[in-house]
Amino acid sequence: AQRSDNWGDGNVHACEYDCVDGGTRWISWDSPFPRWELWDGRDGCDAGDAVGMLLNLNEGTLAVYNNSRRLGVMKDGLLGSYCWCASSVGDRESALTIEKCDPPLA
Repeated sequence: AQRSDNWGDGNVHACEYDCVDGGTRWISWDSPFPRWELWDGRDGCDAGDAVGMLLNLNEGTLAVYNNSRRLGVMKDGLLGSYCWCASSVGDRESALTIEKCDPPLA
């Protein structure tokens, strides 16, 4: 991807949630190398778990949910346009879906 004016002063190009340990890896526009972070509330997931992500561009945050339980804000400082993707790696069978819905009630 190429940086455009849509990102304004934002520096996060992409970020990823790791279901194994709940960590996040993100890439900035300034470096091609990903940065690994452990964030407050992080938690991994197991087969059959429903993992949700709430992108709030008004606040510039990406929050993570596991089985309707809000884990916390995985990344902040987000500005601009983003798109969703999902991938499954490893030797476990998995099913992935992306859908738009309301966040779970607190």
